Amino acid sequence: MLKNQKGFTLVELLAVIVILAIILAIAIPAITGLIRNMSENAFESSVKMLIKGVDYKVLEGEITTANMGTFTDVTLFGGSASDFSSFAITSLEPITINVTGTAGGKFEGYSATGATFTNPNISTP
Repeated sequence: MLKNQKGFTLVELLAVIVILAIILAIAIPAITGLIRNMSENAFESSVKMLIKGVDYKVLEGEITTANMGTFTDVTLFGGSASDFSSFAITSLEPITINVTGTAGGKFEGYSATGATFTNPNISTP
């Protein structure tokens, strides 16, 4: 009578669940590492973009040693106000900046102190 019934046994279902759990245990740390790495790369690119924006303003004569310092509007240099809470130019030769990510923004906890174009000097959370 039971020979005509079709389906999976409990042992087969448990084996599949164990295999899926092992795959997830391997994949999740790798994926979170990739996400963290991508966030660091995005922050580094944003810092370099700000440095290039400062470089442009220096070439245009809008920024000099007399008026460099802390700026509240990072959009003047190509940055996003929602990404950065503070931005300061500390040197013009080479262009060196200090940047901090905005709390609650995509760069929360990130900072770059003494960042130059060739050495972004990034600190991550």
